[in-house]
Amino acid sequence: MAMPIEMTKPNVHVLTSPDASPSALRQLTYGMEEEGIPWEQGTKEGMDALAMAWEAAQASRLEVGLGLDKQFVVLHYSKLDQSRPLYRVPARQADQVRALGANAARLVKKLPLKPLD
Repeated sequence: MAMPIEMTKPNVHVLTSPDASPSALRQLTYGMEEEGIPWEQGTKEGMDALAMAWEAAQASRLEVGLGLDKQFVVLHYSKLDQSRPLYRVPARQADQVRALGANAARLVKKLPLKPLD
């Protein structure tokens, strides 16, 4: 009898620190939802936003990851060097955080990215 293979759904992975702002996470996910891309969120302790974003990108079947800590939100792509993310924005800038979520989705869809002004 064959064993069923568990397949994870393709989605953007989001890792947050325990002290991350719930409102920043909400804005980030709104941006992805507006673009129609699924996401999955988890929590990590002892890592900064950059490390979490890179780990999330490596784990995502879509190769896109986001990291959110108390100060920053980072968007990473699995093909990039760990120390060179696509974007890093302050977590307190709601408009930029929302646009970053949309950009994560646009990266998956291979669409032009939104400006983060």
